[in-house]
Amino acid sequence: MFLITEHLEDVHYIKEDTKDGNSNYFIEGIFMQSEKKNRNGRVYPKKILMDEVKRYNESYVKDNRAMGELGHPEGPSVNLERVSHIIKELKIEGNDVKGKDSGYTIRQDCKKSYG
Repeated sequence: MFLITEHLEDVHYIKEDTKDGNSNYFIEGIFMQSEKKNRNGRVYPKKILMDEVKRYNESYVKDNRAMGELGHPEGPSVNLERVSHIIKELKIEGNDVKGKDSGYTIRQDCKKSYG
């Protein structure tokens, strides 16, 4: 029997203190890359990927409707019963699309790192 796992690389845990003494926790890392073969064997052209990121930012991220679930979902739709985080930001840096997430699961992981 084999166990398939997803290895996350270059993920940063962020703790932001607020004025009222509370803290917000986020993770930040690469969400997608263009012009490079991904783990699914696909290569996304930069223009197409960047146009879609801009559209997704306008349609979902800016309205706090961009949700995700742990692991890699089987299809493009997010199962609302498995939502673990909200994507707060997607930004384009060269061929990389970097994201910033927050959510209950992320708070738990960050608290392990920060105490």
